[in-house]
Amino acid sequence: MAIKFGENRMNVSKSKHFWRTQGECWKRMVTPYIMYLFMSMLLLATQLINIPWLKYFLGTLCILIGAAFNAHLAFNTGVTHFDAYMTGCIHRRNREQGIMSGGDHRPEREYSPWKGFYIGFLIGLPVILFAGLACIPGVGVNQFGRFMLVMFAGFALIPVSWIVGDFGTVPAGYYAYSMLLVILPVLVTGIFYIVGAVVEKRNKRIKEERAQAVLEAAEAAREERLHREQTEEQRRKTLQSKKKKK
Repeated sequence: MAIKFGENRMNVSKSKHFWRTQGECWKRMVTPYIMYLFMSMLLLATQLINIPWLKYFLGTLCILIGAAFNAHLAFNTGVTHFDAYMTGCIHRRNREQGIMSGGDHRPEREYSPWKGFYIGFLIGLPVILFAGLACIPGVGVNQFGRFMLVMFAGFALIPVSWIVGDFGTVPAGYYAYSMLLVILPVLVTGIFYIVGAVVEKRNKRIKEERAQAVLEAAEAAREERLHREQTEEQRRKTLQSKKKKK
């Protein structure tokens, strides 16, 4: 039964693999988005400060902290996905040799460079959605979009407000500029996802080199011991031969 389960996991149709990959990426975006959301709440609180430079400094710090959490989570995801990729390579190699394997391996969790940027795009998707609604003419939709953008994507809205002024006094079209901040999670997630995979690949290579060095050292020690034993045996036989001659 286990082999059949693994085989099903490794041999799913393209459509199933696509949707499972979508589910994996959506799952990986939830925690980073929550981090941005939490820091956005703090960011909104800092905007009540009447000292401009302090307001900007603390607001920027909140955004950077959110990005730092994002980077950490993306790095770990890159490590996890690269491990899954290496496991998948083993199963695929076994399958080529006629060995049925797979177990509970999930191909949708395997590393691919584009996944990090796609996860970052999903993190920024609420910004695009709510900013788009805020730009639509019509009081109801417009106000709903503004409210949702402030509440759920403040990290993208507030920095733009520092440049164009209070959004309550400017045309609704200026809300579209907040979409530019989507580039923050896209770049942070994409870059650190790749970095995590690269670091994990290097660590695995170092471990393999150390293991190989240990094996080579053990083999060298064994050969030296055998050589020493053979030399000792030859010396003993030579001494015995000399004694017999006497």
